[in-house]
Amino acid sequence: MRRLALGFSVAAITALTPAAARAQSKDDAARADAAFTTGKRLLQHGNEAEACAHFAESKRLAPGVGVTLYLADCYQRLGRIASAWTEFQSAEALARDRNDKRAEVARLRARALEPRLERLTVRVASSASSLDVSLDGRPLAPDAWGTAMPVDPGDHVVVARSGSRHREFEVHVDAEKPSAEVTIAPLDDKGGAGGVPADPSAAAGTPSPDSAAESYADTEAAPASDGDSTRLWAGVGLLGVGVVGVGLGSVFGAMAISDRNASNAGPCNAADQCNPRGLSLRDDAIREARISTVAFVVGVASLGASAVVTFVLPRKKQSSVVGITVSAGPIAGGAAALVRTTF
Repeated sequence: MRRLALGFSVAAITALTPAAARAQSKDDAARADAAFTTGKRLLQHGNEAEACAHFAESKRLAPGVGVTLYLADCYQRLGRIASAWTEFQSAEALARDRNDKRAEVARLRARALEPRLERLTVRVASSASSLDVSLDGRPLAPDAWGTAMPVDPGDHVVVARSGSRHREFEVHVDAEKPSAEVTIAPLDDKGGAGGVPADPSAAAGTPSPDSAAESYADTEAAPASDGDSTRLWAGVGLLGVGVVGVGLGSVFGAMAISDRNASNAGPCNAADQCNPRGLSLRDDAIREARISTVAFVVGVASLGASAVVTFVLPRKKQSSVVGITVSAGPIAGGAAALVRTTF
């Protein structure tokens, strides 16, 4: 009799388990749908921060291509470029795994964000390889050490820990300081760690002001007057403006194409009838296209003016030998050529 009762109990549990799983799955799907709907409503009312939180919860409960794209776009609106870039990549991977045509839309959106990424590099000395390192409360695996990792703009905290000893490093990145570096040495006996946040200009790959210098003498066509020197620097300045203009034009052009494609991937139909999301994407595409056009025009005009100033306008000459030193040196956001003249 006991065996019979035990058999009925096992059978009942086996029968109820799939039903419970289905109920749980349906419950998660319903909660995910409710969170997604709330997120869209908040986004339409301009409350991006709360909208992003609802999209993230919806994705956690029921990961999908659509909600991941919405979450990525929401992060981009908040200025969290690294998070947006990560979610667009996640959406691309999901779409390709499911043969979803939106994979290309996600890829283009992620690619358009790459030039705007802020990055943080955490370097750990080989003698400190046993440390546990975390970034903003999340463990940082050793294979990520020494890598320029995309991070959202703002303040970040790196913690090096060994048992009860630890050391914190606070770093900040934003558009004016798009890269930062932290170097960690072994923890000392007092619980501290050697190393401090590094100057981004000293990061690997950035030349120092005196490195890679080449000197030569030009006895025929060297700048020989204040007027010629002014013209030289004006040409260099215009060249810089031209390069920046063409670069910005390319970036905003890619963003315009991406937003246009995104609107055509569902929010707008073949007859150009759009839902609110589609209209928003179309507006973004038009604005980005206008910025791209203006940037291209300014860039091309500046490049042309630079060529005229540098090569067309007449210059004065003198017979004295002028020494010219050309070297690479860092400036805010990158490196530049430094030109020095000696008489």
